[in-house]
Amino acid sequence: MNKWFLALLTCTSFGASAATLSPEKGLSILYVNGQESESSISSQEIPDGQVQVVLRTDKKVGRGNSAKVFTSDPYVVSFKVTGDEVKIKNPPVRSYQEAEKSFKGESPAWVISQDGVELNYEQEKLPSKSTVFPYLAIDSLVTEYNISKGIYFDNGVLVSAPVAVQVATQETGVSPASEVAKATTPNTKEALTPDVSSVEQLKAWYLKASKQERKEFRRWMIDQE
Repeated sequence: MNKWFLALLTCTSFGASAATLSPEKGLSILYVNGQESESSISSQEIPDGQVQVVLRTDKKVGRGNSAKVFTSDPYVVSFKVTGDEVKIKNPPVRSYQEAEKSFKGESPAWVISQDGVELNYEQEKLPSKSTVFPYLAIDSLVTEYNISKGIYFDNGVLVSAPVAVQVATQETGVSPASEVAKATTPNTKEALTPDVSSVEQLKAWYLKASKQERKEFRRWMIDQE
């Protein structure tokens, strides 16, 4: 089973015990557990247990006339929350050149602490599909990333894979991402005679989705044809 899914398996709902996530100035929290964050630059509540955030640096570095804003690619970062307050700081850099060097590799040194104690975390740069405006449709990229890792969220809460994915994966051993495509593509034989429970679950998820999420989902379905 994918280590990211195992790491997130204990995630609880936002309505349960929660901690406060506080990014330092110049750091943006873009997504929390698959959902767009309440505020990219202000403190917000996160659930206890394993949490996934998508973040990036938007920091002014340098001095005087040479100072300018460095914006990094977004990174998917996962850590376990057991305390009251989690703080995230940018990698310690003083110049634009240092920032470029820090983010040249795949593992920039974010400083994450919980109640004053350094917190272990896992990270991976969010994959993109284009060299021109690579993160323009970041919401779709986050969704596709989680599907590829076998991670599924429902309103910020980790859930089991959709029924169609669970059954198909057990029977064929095919990756979850490809099975989601099969389950939602109308031109496949499986989609013509789907399991009723799968259809009902997909309907329920669609009805729960926001207008923007429904738009992105329809666009994704068209791309599968």
